[in-house]
Amino acid sequence: MSTVYEEHSTREDWLNARSGHIGASEAGAILGYGFMSKMDLWKLKTGRAKPKDLSDNAAVSYGNRAEDALRQLFMAKHQELTLEYRPYDFVYQEERPWLRATLDGELTDQDDDKGGLEIKTATLMSRADWAKWNGRIPDGYLCQLSHQFLASGFKYFYLFAELIGASGDSTLREYLFLRDDMADNMDYLLQEEIKFWRYVETDTVPPMPLRI
Repeated sequence: MSTVYEEHSTREDWLNARSGHIGASEAGAILGYGFMSKMDLWKLKTGRAKPKDLSDNAAVSYGNRAEDALRQLFMAKHQELTLEYRPYDFVYQEERPWLRATLDGELTDQDDDKGGLEIKTATLMSRADWAKWNGRIPDGYLCQLSHQFLASGFKYFYLFAELIGASGDSTLREYLFLRDDMADNMDYLLQEEIKFWRYVETDTVPPMPLRI
């Protein structure tokens, strides 16, 4: 496969271009792990709904402000890596232009292997919230990383997260994911995304899961 970059010079141009493909933060919705439902995502991609402005959300606002500092801290810890950051670019495989990602950083290691960086901030209010980060990451973020592997073709991804407790104290977590280890997740997600995108292209309402 051939990796393609689509450049955008401003955030406004980048936002306007998002309607024509599935982005990494939207992938979880297709499997039921997103910040919106599968139906809401379909309505968004078929023009029946407009994207919500989350800029006033306190958690989103903090995450945006903290991202650059966390990126610099990650690089301070990993002098063996080099970083390139393309804030308004999409990366995708030429054969799947509808499956794209914008990355928090592109990494190159000492063997010239390419990888990606994903920055997260999360407020955890309960033991159940913390359990989702105990030796693992939440399912929605796993979907996002699987999507980013598919879009980029990279060999590895780091997830670097600031986890904020109910008291306001925070801790940093770092996770390394290798492409070979993610193969099953990627294959399953890709098949589900292909199905979903067909519903978008044919303007057909996707079936909803049965309730038992």
